[in-house]
Amino acid sequence: MPDIEANKTIVRRYFEIFNTGELDRLGEVLAQDYGDRLEGQSGGIAVIRSYLEGLKAGFPDFTWTIEQIIAEGDRVAVINRVTGTQLHDFGAMKATGNRVDIKAFQMYRVAAGKLAEHWEVADFAKFEEQLKAEPKASAFKQFQQTLRD
Repeated sequence: MPDIEANKTIVRRYFEIFNTGELDRLGEVLAQDYGDRLEGQSGGIAVIRSYLEGLKAGFPDFTWTIEQIIAEGDRVAVINRVTGTQLHDFGAMKATGNRVDIKAFQMYRVAAGKLAEHWEVADFAKFEEQLKAEPKASAFKQFQQTLRD
């Protein structure tokens, strides 16, 4: 019988490792053949490490916040909030300085005390929309502009 609380703890540790940027610790929570089932993603811990490093490079403050976590058997489901500011290029998208704030639903399978598989549904359309939006001018920037006029 799987230890449901231990499985939830592994997912929480994974989120903590990502949030702190300590990606060299991924081996503590991910199986070597970790299967990330995102569209176009291949398996393996090296692939997910590279993907997460890319996220952190483009969005240094990228954070995953668990809002709900439910487990049954070897599965753990998470509803989380994803936030961050694009300070550097992200793939082909030049840095915008825009902040993103979306929700995601994730399902993990735990095997032998590590995360073995991951599925995700996220509001990627909202993510792209927020990146492409014109940043709102702050009151301070507007004040500076009036001084120059």
